[in-house]
Amino acid sequence: MISSDLEIGLFLGFLLCGLFYTHTSSINFFKHFYRIFPLMLMCYALPAIFSSLHFIDASNSQLSEMAKTHLMPGCLFLLILGTDFFALSLVGKKLLGMYVLGAVSICIGGPLSLWLGSIFFPYELVWQGDNAAWKGMSTLMANWLGGTANQLAIKEIHDVGDAVFAVMMAINILFSSLWMVILLFIAERQDKIDEYLKANKAYKPIFPNDIKSKPLDKQTTYYWIMILSCTFLTVIFFSEHLSSFLANSIANSFPYLFKYNLTSDFFWSVLIVTFLGLSFSLTNARHVLVKETRHIALFIIYIMIMLMGLNFDISALSVAPYYVCIGLIWFAIHIVILFTFTVLLRLPIMYLAIASQCNIGGAASAPVIASAFHPRLASAALLMAVWGYTWASLLAWYFGFLMQFIQP
Repeated sequence: MISSDLEIGLFLGFLLCGLFYTHTSSINFFKHFYRIFPLMLMCYALPAIFSSLHFIDASNSQLSEMAKTHLMPGCLFLLILGTDFFALSLVGKKLLGMYVLGAVSICIGGPLSLWLGSIFFPYELVWQGDNAAWKGMSTLMANWLGGTANQLAIKEIHDVGDAVFAVMMAINILFSSLWMVILLFIAERQDKIDEYLKANKAYKPIFPNDIKSKPLDKQTTYYWIMILSCTFLTVIFFSEHLSSFLANSIANSFPYLFKYNLTSDFFWSVLIVTFLGLSFSLTNARHVLVKETRHIALFIIYIMIMLMGLNFDISALSVAPYYVCIGLIWFAIHIVILFTFTVLLRLPIMYLAIASQCNIGGAASAPVIASAFHPRLASAALLMAVWGYTWASLLAWYFGFLMQFIQP
């Protein structure tokens, strides 16, 4: 049995390399396999299976705590670093407005769907403790507003149990995958749908030819690589100390703020890296190794997901159908609000599709959906999806706090 941190870390590292290799393989079997079972799902499921079979014993492992403290802040920093404020101003007010409306609909739909769940499933759902429904839904809200990195951050801020977290991860994969298929279907018939809805074709956004990283000379590139490397290490090793100082100071001076999670070290760590990421996004640092830094961040996310999978509790699946119903109501509220404004404002259906996918799907799939409607929409969709990383954690923290007051 694998039990030490070193053994578990090496095993998960080799397992992740194997998943990456098969995911990028040209073999048809693996192509079809990952269409059915996404890579993120496999990163969670395989460690959970090995743990359930007692091949791995992570009960005494400190890897999850180490990853949360050191790797997670650096991951958020790298993701937020790619925010381009200037390019966001060029994508059009209507498209940006629909994107913001999509985020608002998610914030409204979460508490409303949980309230309906308290009426229809008062005894089936858990309302207190680490696996409380509001805690799980706050992580799902973070994912739908931003991405998996925000979901993992909220898990730590609200101290969410592994059981309900596993259910929310499964619901996110299920809904986002099905919705992506529906949007691709709509993309092929967008002209007919726009004609049926009497959309004003003059509202179709016009994008500049170039929303790309400006080239830098080698000396400037090396300079910013050094700056980024030093900043990344600073974020990893010193955000913990600064956040601990702030949390302890608030706990000693304002103890009544404990119920708002303002005495949480990780909450302040998220705020610090968000500020650093946004600050550096305003400099040339954003143009240096953008793709590489995003890949590093995704690698960290996959490692975090695998560590979460080691603590999977199979009993959590017993309440999954009830959460699926609540998630369906939540998703329906999101779509109804976007569709209503699309019809009232006579906007092309692409506005609804891109705004929704930039929220629900995130930076990984938003460009795919956007390019299905128009190739030049991909970069704008990516920009809006990346922007979600900056506010998702704060909004999910706040609305998660509000949702805890919803009781049957």
